[in-house]
Amino acid sequence: MRIFSNFDTQVRTKCFDENAAKYGRENVLCFGRSKLYRFIKIFFPFISLIALCVGIVILFYYIFDGDYLPFFSIATFVLSLFFLIPIIGKWIDYKLDFIVITPDFLIMYDQAGIFNKKVITLNEKSIKTISIERKGFLYSIFNNGDIIFLAEGDVTEHGDVKLKWIPKPEKRRDQIAKIMNKQI
Repeated sequence: MRIFSNFDTQVRTKCFDENAAKYGRENVLCFGRSKLYRFIKIFFPFISLIALCVGIVILFYYIFDGDYLPFFSIATFVLSLFFLIPIIGKWIDYKLDFIVITPDFLIMYDQAGIFNKKVITLNEKSIKTISIERKGFLYSIFNNGDIIFLAEGDVTEHGDVKLKWIPKPEKRRDQIAKIMNKQI
């Protein structure tokens, strides 16, 4: 679905199909953020927000003996919309941020909002190292991590491109190295 020119929900499929037709399906890798990201950044905050709103409405119902219930319900709903905006932003990150790896280049799509999209393209020759970083307890338990590409000549990101919340980072690194014919 295309809402605005920067907000196309089918861009992942289109990009993968276009590159698969050019390089072959076995030579193209496309992946996004892990399900752990979805749980920690989207699902858990959303459920917590719902529980908090219901708790506030119930609390005010008992404090005021049912008086003003419609007012407190509407006020709680409007206030919850304010806190829902960051959760929607994280959902956009989860659904629309992805990486496409081909034998010639790496493309990273970063949809930071409805009107803000950043696409980083790295040539295979400019990638010098592929490393993995794991920070924290949850990254280790659920086999998640960050993949870091050290790129020569890239000064916008201080020479590295970091892909965060990647599932099975060692497996992904090996797949990337195989597709790009890099030695690890």
